[in-house]
Amino acid sequence: MRPEIQRRSCRLALTIPIRVFGIDFQGKDFVEDSNTLVVNRHGAKIRLSHQLLPEQEIRLLSRATQQEAIFRVVSKVSTINFGYTFWGVECLEHDRNIWGVRFPEQVSKDQAAVRVMLQCPICFTRELLFLDEFLVGSLQVMGGISRGCLNCRTSALWTHVSFPES
Repeated sequence: MRPEIQRRSCRLALTIPIRVFGIDFQGKDFVEDSNTLVVNRHGAKIRLSHQLLPEQEIRLLSRATQQEAIFRVVSKVSTINFGYTFWGVECLEHDRNIWGVRFPEQVSKDQAAVRVMLQCPICFTRELLFLDEFLVGSLQVMGGISRGCLNCRTSALWTHVSFPES
């Protein structure tokens, strides 16, 4: 049985443009522009075409805030068919928040899920959902999640929107 992971902060499904500076698994320097899939106060899930090694250090620049920090590669999360790999990374500068995001207080659901703000394309109703990692990946690949709206009573492809500033 896998021990429970105790998360230190909530995870938000946010696509933030980043620039990654590192050395790939073959020892070659690289610079790659990419995006986050999920961020939290202490790290992120990022997408790269380069292959990395767990425990190596990389430098991430948030192109949204122009802030950078050193991160440690925690794990290879998954590989998708389009030549990209998702990596879990942890910020080694614990007092830094390069994302420019104000993270909400953690609730019990944050231990197992990622917070996602979705919007109905018909009536623009927004809902905060807690999704598992698989659905967050599907959201990025498909561009949305098909669901019914209680407000306008239609089914449509709900799309990801930014969290409101608090």
